[in-house]
Amino acid sequence: MQICKSINFIAWNNTCQINYAEPEGNLNGLLKSVGNSFVAASTLPKELAGPCKGHYCKVNEVCVPQSPNYICVPLLEVFAGRGTRVGYLVSQFKKTGQSTPYSCHESMLCDAGAGVDGIKGPSNMFHTYAELEPFWWVNLGEVYEVQKVVSTNRINCCGNKLSKMLVHVGESLDTCRMQLCGQFIGPGVNGQVIVTTCITFPKGQMVKLTSVNAVREVFHLSEVEVYGVK
Repeated sequence: MQICKSINFIAWNNTCQINYAEPEGNLNGLLKSVGNSFVAASTLPKELAGPCKGHYCKVNEVCVPQSPNYICVPLLEVFAGRGTRVGYLVSQFKKTGQSTPYSCHESMLCDAGAGVDGIKGPSNMFHTYAELEPFWWVNLGEVYEVQKVVSTNRINCCGNKLSKMLVHVGESLDTCRMQLCGQFIGPGVNGQVIVTTCITFPKGQMVKLTSVNAVREVFHLSEVEVYGVK
C-alpha cells in the first residue's frame, strides 16, 4: 500500500504532486521557486490530529476522532461508494436552534434561522452569546447520509473568533450520541468558506456545529449548507 508522505504544489499550472516518500536532502527545495511550495507529512504539527494524536490505527485504517478518543475505520469502508452518489443541499430553510439567543442591532438579523436562509451578507448570520462551547444546529427533517458541511464565516468582521469548530451528525443533540463529521482548526478569517468533508458519511437528521474555545467567545456564521443523500 502506498501512503502520501509529501506534496508539491506547482503554481504555474495549479497542480499537486503526491509523493509516496519524503525526498532526501533539502526538504525546502521547492520553496526557492516563486509560487511553488512543498509540504512533508513529518513537518505537520501533531496537534492538528486532535484525539488522533499518537493513535494506534493500522496502516490500512483511518483514524477518525470520536470524543473523547478515536476509532479506527478500514480504508475500504471509508472510501466505499465515495463519488458514486452526489449529495445535494438538504438544510436550507429547515428548523434550527442555537445554544443562546443574541440581540443584534436592529439593522442586522442574528437568529438561528439566518444560518440556512441562503443569504450570505454582512448583516445576516446566526449569533450566540459568549460561551466556552456555543453551538448551533439544524434539523434536516429526515435521516440523511451527510457527505459534507459548507460553512461561511461572518462576512464583515470578527472572523478570527472562530478558533476551533466541531461538526457532529446524529438523531439527537446529545453530542455523546452523535458521530463526528469533521473539524475545523482556525483561527478563521472574515468570509472564509469552510468545507468540512465527512470521512465516514454519518447518518442522522440533526447536524450540530460547536465552537470550542479556551475562553468565552461568541459563535457566528453567515451560512451553513449541509449536503447529503437519503
